[in-house]
Amino acid sequence: LLAGVLPAWAGYEELFQTVKNASWAIYVREVGGMKAICSAGAFETTPTTTKLITAGHCFIGSDLRKTDFLVTQDHKRFVKAELVTNGLKMTKTARKATSTDLDDFEGDDWAIIRAHIGNQAVMPIGDSDALVIGEDLIIVGLPFGVDFLAVQGIVGSKDLSLSTLVWNHYPAANVFVAGGNSGSAVVSTRQKAIVGIVVAGPGAQSSMMIFFPINALPKDTR
Repeated sequence: LLAGVLPAWAGYEELFQTVKNASWAIYVREVGGMKAICSAGAFETTPTTTKLITAGHCFIGSDLRKTDFLVTQDHKRFVKAELVTNGLKMTKTARKATSTDLDDFEGDDWAIIRAHIGNQAVMPIGDSDALVIGEDLIIVGLPFGVDFLAVQGIVGSKDLSLSTLVWNHYPAANVFVAGGNSGSAVVSTRQKAIVGIVVAGPGAQSSMMIFFPINALPKDTR
């Protein structure tokens, strides 16, 4: 084999494992128990805390002063976490503070979470401007909120005009996603780094994934 060239059957198994090690599930404590709502990716860690990126819409409609958000990597051990900041802000015409209608929000669909655990696996932040059509991408997340699933696809568009919602003109990819994948870190196989955050897919499940480009994340949040 040529140096640095993988055989066709090798795939991205090693990179998938690296991404999985930095992937988290977000749970919310409800009256009936814990519920997995979204996915997240770790990008920074210290001896005591770890920062995760996810989708901002994962938290709309919730009173964060009364609702506990927890994160986990195995659905058994849960770590307390808190929302640090996010890119979605309610419009002046929003009907109520607990609205779950994205028409009531403006800005960009991202959020930063701080998990109360340190020395965790992380992925570096990449360059979404360097993506090209057809480039391989991988994600690890929780479709339907069930379990961590690794999927692969390609960049399909760098400026998808889907609707008037906040993710209009985000990049899109041909990757299978379903409810629960929101917030998964989108990783470029070429950069081996996070280039986006999963924010949408038409319908309950879809082979088209829309993602927030990581370069649009404010630099002071990285």
